[in-house]
Amino acid sequence: MAGTVLLEKMGKPGVFINCTTFDEDAKSASADNGMPALRRVKISSADFYKLRGKVETVRPLVEAVFDDIINALTTPLTLEEASLPQEKGEEESLAEVTVTAESYPAAAEEFNELFLNNRWGDGLPLVPPTPERVRWMLSGTKRKPDEVLGKINPKQGIATIEKIAINAVMAGAKPEYLPVIIAAVEALADESFDDLHILASAGSFNLLTVVSGPIAKEIGMEAGIGFMGHGWRANNTIGRAIRLSTLNIGQTWPAKNDMALTGRVSPHTFYTFCENADESPWEPYHTSRGFKADESCVTVGSIHGESQLQHFYGGMIGTWTAEGVLDRMVEDLVRTDRRGYFMWGTKGIGKYLGSGGGAMNHMIILFPELVAELKKMGFDQKGLQDEIYQRTSIPYDELNENEKKSLHTAMELGVIPADRKPVFAAALKPGGKVPVLVYPENLHFFVAGGAPGCAFSFNYYRIPPYNRTALMTKRVSGATLTKAGAV
Repeated sequence: MAGTVLLEKMGKPGVFINCTTFDEDAKSASADNGMPALRRVKISSADFYKLRGKVETVRPLVEAVFDDIINALTTPLTLEEASLPQEKGEEESLAEVTVTAESYPAAAEEFNELFLNNRWGDGLPLVPPTPERVRWMLSGTKRKPDEVLGKINPKQGIATIEKIAINAVMAGAKPEYLPVIIAAVEALADESFDDLHILASAGSFNLLTVVSGPIAKEIGMEAGIGFMGHGWRANNTIGRAIRLSTLNIGQTWPAKNDMALTGRVSPHTFYTFCENADESPWEPYHTSRGFKADESCVTVGSIHGESQLQHFYGGMIGTWTAEGVLDRMVEDLVRTDRRGYFMWGTKGIGKYLGSGGGAMNHMIILFPELVAELKKMGFDQKGLQDEIYQRTSIPYDELNENEKKSLHTAMELGVIPADRKPVFAAALKPGGKVPVLVYPENLHFFVAGGAPGCAFSFNYYRIPPYNRTALMTKRVSGATLTKAGAV
């Protein structure tokens, strides 16, 4: 949709073609991109998916809309089209909603139905965000209620401290958690973070939220056995407050502009947990992002859906060694990244990383016992990045001809980042070793879990065409009820 709008803004007529399943999404997206009257032509989803697969069966279906496409491109806008109101993000003024009933239980039920029907809820019972409770929630921060943090996609709703507090109340959070929730939403709203793809794409992508630093323990976040599960109020309600903020500020809704085909795993809370600082022999993750160890930070990361979770062993059934787990990481990274990464320039693969092939970001969760063993082997986070980077690099002479051709094509097209071209140029010749990871820093290590624990990873492609990052770390600040995060 953004491409079609760009054509129109360049003075070139454009028409957007979509299947009927995506009609509401296309309508919403045209308004989001500032052109609600953009002409669209629809193809029956049922017919398309029934006939797809062969050119001869699809051709008549496409040819049947040729006249519609030509008319859309050549016919002037009608008065009705020209006067279409543009859908906008959330209004700046927050109007109070009053719910009355014969009893409190009845009012609570009416409140939940009202909020769900207006797409203000997530399908689970909400805590009513009364003025008193919102003021109570705001007591957790000294940041001003009207402070603007940025905008949330897809509707570019303006995120303020007060709006986040309202969603935190509905999620069942405590005021002590608010500074962490604010930092997470601040990361989402950062213009360099790609929140649109994970919140709206049909790929059922998800959000990883990791808290590191002393505030995690101070507010009672769980980092041991079951750290990604239920029963932890801090973990669960922080994640739910982030989800409700994306829903209400960004105005996402399934099958309207959130087109995740299967929905999302853990859709009400995303994946939200903290690092196990008490048992980790390493510096916290945020130090690798330039922050001080005694600071508290929140990192949000884009991740694939459930199919992309990779296990590297651990646990209490069978034996494991640090070297064995490291071997498994290298094996899996080579298999997954080589398959997608060495495909540029081949049929069906786009020019850019992330359009069918490209550089992966790997968010790897390591349990404390494993990290202790890795430290004995001499590895800190940076050392482990470099070790895996070297061990996953492929000798040029072992590449097949298609891989060699596609990698050379990537160099010619400018897909390889400019600062990495010398590295790849030296590798793409006999005797060289071609990196599977564009940078060692594509590996991100978080220490979480108990004893026994498991090592596993989440993955996500980088998407340079949009100049957005898949990970963002923000420092927690403005806390009033905790020692950590108070500055």
